[in-house]
Parts: sequence; C-alpha cells; structure tokens
Amino acid sequence: MITNKGRTILAKYLIGQAPAYASFIALGVGPKPLQTQDAPADYSEKTELDFEVLRVPISSRGYVYDEEGNANVVLAAELPSEQRYQFTEIGIFSAKSNPSTGTAGSRMIYTFSRSENWEYHNETNFTSVGLEEGPLYKDLTENQIKDVFDENGTPILAFRATSDNALFLGSTDRISRYESPRFLDEALFLRGDLSRILDTFVVDPSSPSNLRHIHYTGTLATPDLAKNSSLDELRLSFSLINKKDNQVELPESLRLVIEFADNDSASATNYAKLNISLDSSTTDFSANRYFSISKKLEELETSQGFTWNSVNLVKIYLSVYEEGEVLSENFYVALDGLRFENTTSDSPLYGLSGYSVLRSEEALPFVKESNSANLVEFRFGLDVQ
Repeated sequence: MITNKGRTILAKYLIGQAPAYASFIALGVGPKPLQTQDAPADYSEKTELDFEVLRVPISSRGYVYDEEGNANVVLAAELPSEQRYQFTEIGIFSAKSNPSTGTAGSRMIYTFSRSENWEYHNETNFTSVGLEEGPLYKDLTENQIKDVFDENGTPILAFRATSDNALFLGSTDRISRYESPRFLDEALFLRGDLSRILDTFVVDPSSPSNLRHIHYTGTLATPDLAKNSSLDELRLSFSLINKKDNQVELPESLRLVIEFADNDSASATNYAKLNISLDSSTTDFSANRYFSISKKLEELETSQGFTWNSVNLVKIYLSVYEEGEVLSENFYVALDGLRFENTTSDSPLYGLSGYSVLRSEEALPFVKESNSANLVEFRFGLDVQ
C-alpha cells in the first residue's frame, strides 16, 4: 500500500521537485505475518517499519499485469547473500537514509552477535557468552532445551545459539507459536530465572539472582542519544521460547530491563533503564511468541541529572514468572536486536513511500537462508478513478 507520505513524495517527483519516490527496499521482522486470504490493513499512516533489519537499493523497475489483469509497478532488489533472515514486513523508501538526521539517524544498536562481547555474570564470576554448537535439545523425541553448565557444573543461564536451530525446525508447535529468532544467524538466549525483577522494575536486592545479568562494555557498547528527541524510540525484538516443546504451562508475566549505566554495580548513579513488561492479562502468550517493543526515550527511567556521555556499559536483566512471583526455568528469551528509530526528524523528500506486512498461505515469515542469492519484489497496484 502506498502511504500518505508516499503520495506526497510521488506528487513532488512527478512535477520535478523530488529526485525519487522509490530508491530502496527495506525489510523487517517485527509484525506477525498474515495469511494470504487476510484482508489488507490500512497502512497509509505508516512512517517506518516495526523493526527494520535490512535496506537494499532498487536495481530494476518494471510494469506488469497480475493474474487478474490488474496493472502493477514492480520494484526489485538483490538481497545480500551472507546472512539469514525471517522477514515479515516490507517497505519502500525514497532514499537510503534521512538527510535531516545527520549522525542522529535510525540505526541498529545491538545485534547480540559474537561481534559484541556480551558477558554473563552470575553470583561468583563472569564469562563471555558462548555459542552452543548443534541442536539445543537433549532429546529429539521430547524437543526440550538442554541445560548448559560451566566447567564447575554451575548452570549457565545465557548462551548463543543458531536461529535455524533444529529445536525450531523439528517442531510444528514452535513454528506456529513463532518462537524462532528472525534476525541474522544467531541469537542470545536467556533463561527465565536469570534475575528477579520486582514489579517496580528494581532487581531484588535480597535475592542471590540480583547479581545475575549479561553486560557489554566499551565504546561500541554505549550509544550516545543525547542529540536525539525525547520522542525518538528504542525498539527491542525478541522471542519467548518454551523449554519443552509440548509443555502446557504459560507464563504469567515477563519483565526485562536494559540498563545503560556508568558502572556495573547495583548502585549506579548515572543510568537510564528501558523497562519492558508483558502480562498474560493483555498478551496472548499461546498464539504469538515474537515481540517488537517500542519505547520513547522520554519513557526511559533515568537517574537525576542523567547524561548519555557518562554511560560506559549496558546491563540486561530478565525475569519470567509462571505464577505470581515464582521465577520459571521453563522459558527462555532469545534476544534478536535493539534498534534506535529516529521518528521526529521530518524531511519533505524522504520517507516511507509504501508498506505491507507479508502474507503467505501458512502465515509464516519468509526465510532468506544464509549464503544464498535472492531477489525481493515490491508491487504497487495501479488503478484509475
């Protein structure tokens, strides 16, 4: 569907006031995919993808008629071969990036890949978050995530695993619940009892788990968002995963805290917290396990006098509760990506020209495998009134 912004840019393009209306195809992983027979929604007010992960230049343009004889403008682009994705949304942009934003533009902050040195901290020590090779299950017939231990026999509650792990591919239930990560080849898995986050989003100081978290330090780990509007957004994509494929238990709530801080102690004096809460009273955990959560910068919990230039690390805490405040070992969260979205810097010549949630017969994401050559098409339907 062409957006309202797209209509404006297209009109300016037709009278020579805009250099282009469609130059790049963007793909994202945020929304739940639709079935082919689902009626298309109204995306006219859409201004960005829910969670954009890729933008590629349009390499060809055409004009074709579909099976029903309707005229379509076809825009095509080539996808990079290296990485794996599960796309659920597509859009057209008039340019690669918004020229009005400068260095404060939209960008991916974390991909949770091995290029980022995330560390797992427990009650006694810390280690780099490693990759679990091979299938995550311990028994194919049960399709249950195996427990991971360090050399001392202590459970490891944070590890990486492949996004196309046999754990997901061998289970129709996991596929129908959308448990699989969608962004790149690997995701970072956290067990539901990693931390104990209270309903006030304070990590319980009386619990041994108050020391358990993952963190990432260094100049690359600390985004500087001081130049951005308080209405711009941070967006986190993640999936919630059953430990055992056919378990009937559902979580009652999920709490996740991403804390940007000046030190690793529980008493950091300069911090900003991205607090995420999902509750069974408002979230259907049985039907959809993939989430893209957006928070405006003004919604972050900050210390008095908080400044981004004092931040030098980021910490992530997670709690999944089954009943009341009982932490659960029966669920994992796979972190897919954290993105910053500049939603306030408007440009008369830049914007989302067209958008659609992807549809298929099975209502599943479109998988682009790693090390494969693929083309993507976006079609505008044309009619005359």
